[in-house]
Amino acid sequence: MQEREHFHLAIISAETMCHLWELENRQGELDLDEMMRRMKDLSAYSLTYAEIMVQREGVELLALALFFGITSESRFQKNRERLSLLSEETFAYQGQSEKIEQQVKERRKRTLPKAKPQDPQHRLF
Repeated sequence: MQEREHFHLAIISAETMCHLWELENRQGELDLDEMMRRMKDLSAYSLTYAEIMVQREGVELLALALFFGITSESRFQKNRERLSLLSEETFAYQGQSEKIEQQVKERRKRTLPKAKPQDPQHRLF
């Protein structure tokens, strides 16, 4: 049951992100090439199914796929037209998983609780 809830929340979050990008795109505020390069980086980063449902990078990857119409979901297939707006350099770009790995590592450092310094009186040595 919990996996189903994660899936449902991930889809809702991805669709919401996609709709917000739609609004920004209408206002001309998005760099489509940069977004596709980000999607390729996320795709290169090896996410398991479970990570896609609970990790920020997985939800973002889902949202980008919806935004570019790279999905079997018929509501978003019209978005494939955006692919024709991308530069040749973006199509040739190979995703770099190292970028995403570094971002995940930095986020985990920030979110893990800080170890409390040990009281010198309680040390064994």
